[in-house]
Amino acid sequence: MITTPTFAATFVQAARLLATHLTEHGLPQPVSLEVISTAHRSRLTAQVHFVNVPRIAAELLVWADTLTTVTVQAWRPPSGDRVHLSIASALRGPAGIMELTIFGGADHDPALLGDLAPGEHRAVTLSDLRTWAADTSHRLTDGEG
Repeated sequence: MITTPTFAATFVQAARLLATHLTEHGLPQPVSLEVISTAHRSRLTAQVHFVNVPRIAAELLVWADTLTTVTVQAWRPPSGDRVHLSIASALRGPAGIMELTIFGGADHDPALLGDLAPGEHRAVTLSDLRTWAADTSHRLTDGEG
């Protein structure tokens, strides 16, 4: 007989919690969702549409407004031509607490992100996301990288 430990949700419970959160808060539809549930933890990951830094920042802010505590990060992969923005938080449900990461990637924009070096991870603030989301020097249409 297989039992589910009280400190981790089943795959279905984790997926249901994320689907409920998306629906209840009218969040933008993610490009991809990943649900990982093991005996020791449950992790949910959603990727937002990747267009440019201002658009990703705006979508992350929409998510952040639905969560109680978030950690924001910028990461520039070693290849150096892209940047990933992410927020990390947790969702609480009847089955327990599940780690939540929301992210998006776009072309690195030194005018907005400054001297973020290839391979560097940097903590950023919600205020930084608001500044980037308000940037009007970039078109916010789909299809632009």
